[in-house]
Amino acid sequence: MEENMSEWKLPRLISNGMVLQQKKRVRIWGFDKPGRKVMVAFLGEEYVALTDREGVWEIWMQETEAGGPYAMDIRDDAGNETVIKDILVGDVWICAGQSNMELPMERVKDRYPKEIADCTNPAIRTFKITEHADFHAPLADHLTGEWKQAESDTILRFSATAYFFALQMYQLTGVPVGLINASLGGSRIESWMSREMLEGCQEALDTADRYADDAFVQGVLLQNQKQAEEWHERLDSLDAGLKEHWEKDGVDLRDWADVKIPFFFRDTDLKDFIGSVWFRRSFQVPAEMAGREAKVWLGTIVDSDTVFINGVWVGHTDYQYPPRKYPVPAGLLRAGENTITIRVKCENGRGRFTPDKTYALWNEAHRIELEGKWNYKIGASCEQILPTDFVNWKPTGLFNGMMAPCRKYTIAGFLWYQGESNTHVPEVYLDRMQRMITGYRKDWQEDTLPFLYVQLPNFAIDIYDSDADETGQGWPVVRELQRQAQAIPDTGMAVAIDLGEDNDLHPLNKRDIGGRLAMLAAKKLYGRDVQCEGPRIERIGTMGGQGRTVVLELNAEAVVREGEKGGTILDFELGERRAAGEVVWLPAEAELSGDRIMLKCGELSGPPAAVRYCFANTNRGALLYNIQGYPMGPFRMEIPTDNE
Repeated sequence: MEENMSEWKLPRLISNGMVLQQKKRVRIWGFDKPGRKVMVAFLGEEYVALTDREGVWEIWMQETEAGGPYAMDIRDDAGNETVIKDILVGDVWICAGQSNMELPMERVKDRYPKEIADCTNPAIRTFKITEHADFHAPLADHLTGEWKQAESDTILRFSATAYFFALQMYQLTGVPVGLINASLGGSRIESWMSREMLEGCQEALDTADRYADDAFVQGVLLQNQKQAEEWHERLDSLDAGLKEHWEKDGVDLRDWADVKIPFFFRDTDLKDFIGSVWFRRSFQVPAEMAGREAKVWLGTIVDSDTVFINGVWVGHTDYQYPPRKYPVPAGLLRAGENTITIRVKCENGRGRFTPDKTYALWNEAHRIELEGKWNYKIGASCEQILPTDFVNWKPTGLFNGMMAPCRKYTIAGFLWYQGESNTHVPEVYLDRMQRMITGYRKDWQEDTLPFLYVQLPNFAIDIYDSDADETGQGWPVVRELQRQAQAIPDTGMAVAIDLGEDNDLHPLNKRDIGGRLAMLAAKKLYGRDVQCEGPRIERIGTMGGQGRTVVLELNAEAVVREGEKGGTILDFELGERRAAGEVVWLPAEAELSGDRIMLKCGELSGPPAAVRYCFANTNRGALLYNIQGYPMGPFRMEIPTDNE
């Protein structure tokens, strides 16, 4: 049962600056003492409700066209009154998932400086739900949150994916857009599902029951904190670099080794190293750059780092994923020789300075490249840090604490960007998606509520992430199950196999991700005749001796983008069924001709049983697109046996 609230109070979503859903009956609700009469006045209409025995009242307003700003007056027969101001009517979307949905505009500000500088749009608004998990019951209201419109002092906190979606939608329709941001980095799909949705998934429900014990959870949180503090304190106490101040000028480098940054620790004498390592180099600063503010970018570093320039602290990052972008204050750089020192902590023996990132120091006067030879010395070695138990990722927690309080709020649909954290056990992902989508539609009392989602992008997880599964198939399997989820009515999938970054779990091109979701919404919600998907397989046939040539017939002409990964198609494979039903996959040579793809493989010993495309963490060769620029999505399909 939801918590009981019996005082004059409105849910946080019903507040100044809110966006109400157009062209649908909209529910307005609140909390008061049982038996109170409540009146709601909006756009010349008055609605009346009585508070029930649980202290809840609600009314349904008639359908309204997009517009605003408006005001709403809510009062009861005891003299309580609230006036809600600056209300817009438009389309409201719940934006949910993990870090790639949560990732804020702050993280992409260097990629989209003009979009941020020019941002003043009161028609785009967001309500960011603060991270909170509850394992007891669905909450009736959020603990914090308020509506914010897109402008210069708020835009950096908007979800980048959601903002670019809203911007494209507003440009297409002129209709205000409200974004309810319910996302949390690292969260698994089960954490966004209710107990009802997980019925029969006993392991997940048992976990939820275990975390419903407040004393147990408090113990877990204290243990997380204790083991992290003890590990870092022990390492710091042993670190010779901290004791001898290796960040200062005048350090004797004669016993320091050499390495070229960027690099993987595994490729050097630092393989499997756990502890702290200090890196140092000198660089020359021209007179025109000296004394002025600058920036230093150091790619990404595993696991954490502290950076000093000329012995002065300039930045620190606690974990591996954020880009290292630190400001260098005025007066720190001097003409002539300068030094930069980086202290790196490695927690799990998989340290690196990520390749193909920017390593440089610059301002408007000059740029200094920092790739190349550095000196390094171990500060201290240590045992591996114990893993953190992320309580908020556990089943039902985020549904109860973040999603459930939204259920009465009328919306246009859902935007979903999640799946990375479920690649460790990928086989159940389609079942979870089906359960969740069905459950959300039941909770919102709308069987056709659009559910638009992002298919996992390219990412070389086996190279760049310590959490990669042993088989290397987690990401491609989740992608395939996401493709199959398109069979669920009123869903749409944005293919992103070309929008990731092989060396980064958090790709920065969120404008195109948001744009592809917007085009799906324009087609499915507005019925616009727009292109929003790439080529799809309409028929699979075979020809030639024993059907060893496979013919893929597409719904549209396919093209290869000039210059992309050499321009050669390398990502088709044909599967041959062998003993005990095992399928062995062999690379296939692809010949593209308009809306047909011919696949051949000289290594086949018999007719192929299946075909797949881009069924790997990332593509090896050029991708296929339609002429509108939308990519064909990864897939795995069986080959019919009677179609030669």
